[in-house]
Amino acid sequence: MQVSEVSHSLAAMLQAEAQLTQSAQNISQLAHEIGDPELQEVTQDLVDAITSQIPTQIAYEANAESITTQNAVQEALLNIKA
Repeated sequence: MQVSEVSHSLAAMLQAEAQLTQSAQNISQLAHEIGDPELQEVTQDLVDAITSQIPTQIAYEANAESITTQNAVQEALLNIKA
């Protein structure tokens, strides 16, 4: 059961990583389209692209912490058994 939970967390982390990569590419494209930073205003598309990364980053960190916790529990169980 532990292995499937870790696998699920790893899969979720990979999905979050892909979403962050796509979001970063969107931000880069928007920044390139906007042009000179001194002559431009922040567009709603840029704000949306940046803020969309927040939940994805939180999910990535939560899955990483889940794996850490699962490993600690498994280690404790192995120590009890030994």
